[in-house]
Amino acid sequence: MEKTFRDRPDNIDETGVRKWLKVRQPQGKWYRRRTLVSTLLLFFFILAPIVTINGHPFMRLDVLNRQFYLFGQIVYSQDTNIMALVMASVVVFIVLFTAVFGRIWCGWACPHTVFMEGLYRRIEYLFHGNYRNKEREVSLPMRILKYALYYIVTLFFTNVFILWFTGLDYLLEIWNSPIEEYWQVYGAMFAVSIFYFWIYAYLREGVCTMFCPYGRMQGVLLDKKSITVAYDYKRGEPRGSKEAGDCINCGACIKVCPTGIDIKNGSQLECVNCTSCIDECNSVMTRIGKPENLIRFTSQYQLETGKSSIKNYRTLGYVLVLSALLITLIIAISKRTEVDTSLLRMPGTLYQEVSADTLSNMYQLKIINKTPEFKDIEIKLLEPEEGSFFLSDHPVELKASNNFSGIIIIKLAKSAIVKRSTKVKIGAFENGKMIDSASASFVGPNQKK
Repeated sequence: MEKTFRDRPDNIDETGVRKWLKVRQPQGKWYRRRTLVSTLLLFFFILAPIVTINGHPFMRLDVLNRQFYLFGQIVYSQDTNIMALVMASVVVFIVLFTAVFGRIWCGWACPHTVFMEGLYRRIEYLFHGNYRNKEREVSLPMRILKYALYYIVTLFFTNVFILWFTGLDYLLEIWNSPIEEYWQVYGAMFAVSIFYFWIYAYLREGVCTMFCPYGRMQGVLLDKKSITVAYDYKRGEPRGSKEAGDCINCGACIKVCPTGIDIKNGSQLECVNCTSCIDECNSVMTRIGKPENLIRFTSQYQLETGKSSIKNYRTLGYVLVLSALLITLIIAISKRTEVDTSLLRMPGTLYQEVSADTLSNMYQLKIINKTPEFKDIEIKLLEPEEGSFFLSDHPVELKASNNFSGIIIIKLAKSAIVKRSTKVKIGAFENGKMIDSASASFVGPNQKK
């Protein structure tokens, strides 16, 4: 049976042996844009856990203390609504955004691509040249120096990765302490740095072609209207001379591809939408006097019909859903409280007649301390003001990241009960300042007309 390009990844030959890709450095506007994006993302990765807002790091994942910092705001492990919104936003971005715009994440924002193309590939170009002409001969000492630079960069970003979990002060304390005092941290740092050195020095594009599940998900998420990097076969075929289709079959698009594919064979799971082939093809088209964008961001639907596929209700719906989730997440983070208070009527209970002119209801009071600090909570009845309450453990003393659960009895004068169900509201106060509140209904007798 005749073999086709789909029988194996393009970086593996007929015998199953890996072919080392010597990727030519792209030149063009898309490469400059991607360089700018990767540079900004690298600076964000380095600075986000260091920059502070109101004394809080802009981003940090403090797993040990079960608290997270997002945009300078503390999100505690008990903030389940915020964590749910974060997870929902990630799912919507991956599933819905990919269905519209393809694998832009892979080529522009994926950490592996940012590090590989933005750092390690540039170190490779520094020693071997950009592969546009003859490959530069590199002596053994220079190869050792190249891999030493690989490891130094890897070790630096391993420390940045740890910084996201420890913070700068704690990381500096680790650096200034004897190794035996933090040998577990140093051991983890060494193991992680060796693992990532192996990835960027040896595995490289294999992460995208063999291990990353995103490319395989692409086959399920994409359809004919999804925007991807695509070859305009109507313009390009038949390939060959200038007098045939616009494609002269020069192979330049393959030489700049970081995964070694031929984009002219159609959509492939190895394609990461990095746009290198767009720049290279545009350069060739300019030299032979043909229009640019033989390879471009487009959809199969647009190639077939000539009509835009991005301006439709599906795209608008996806953008609106993702925007709504992100806005809701930002609002939830900005309005989150340090203490979560809930007041629920005891199930199966009715009102109790305390005296001739007073009624009472029983409630389950629950207070969650979401901070790493001790809280001394005072409860006050806010509505109605003329009522009173009884709580055996009052004021409530809450340890860090702990909770309180107890029975609270609220008493109201019969004169304050004007209907079957009356709203009651309590407030949780710390040092005279209300930090949270909770409401419930007070059940009384049926009122006579």
